[in-house]
Amino acid sequence: MQIKDRKKIYIIFFLSLFIFNLNLNAEEFNITAKEILIDKENEILVGKGLVQAVDSGGKVISANKITYEKSREFLLAEGKVKISDTDGNILEADKATYDKTNEIIITQGNTKLILKEGYQLITRNITYDAKKKILSSNENSIFTDRDKNIIETSMFQYDIENN
Repeated sequence: MQIKDRKKIYIIFFLSLFIFNLNLNAEEFNITAKEILIDKENEILVGKGLVQAVDSGGKVISANKITYEKSREFLLAEGKVKISDTDGNILEADKATYDKTNEIIITQGNTKLILKEGYQLITRNITYDAKKKILSSNENSIFTDRDKNIIETSMFQYDIENN
C-alpha cells in the first residue's frame, strides 16, 4: 500500500512542477544581448550592447541597455530605445519603462512615434496603455499626418484602435 501511495505522490508532484513551470515561462521576456549579467538573488537581469527583449504578446524592445526585474515584471530600456508592436507601430525614445503586469509603457525624454497608418508624432514623455491602446502626453507635441499636415498641441490623448 505504501509504495502505491508514494508513486501517486511522486506523479502528482512532478505534474504540478511541470504545470507551474509552464506558467512561469509564458509571462517572461525573451532577452538577447552581447553581454548579460544575472543577479539570481534579486531576480534582476541586465543586458548590454544591442539588447532585444520580446514579450509574450510580440512587442519587441531594442536598446543599448535593458534591466529586467523578474519579480515585478518590470523592464527599463536605456539608450536608443525602439519598441515595435505586432500591428507595426514603432515608438523611439531615449529611455522607456515597461510594466508588463499593467501593460504600461512610459517613455522619458525625446520620443518619436510612427503609427502603422503613416502618422508621425514627435514629443517627450509618452504614456502608452497597451491594454486600452491609448497614448497620452502632457508635453508639447507635433503630429504629422500622411498628407504632411502638421498639428501642434500642448497635450494629447490618442486612441490607436479608433484613430
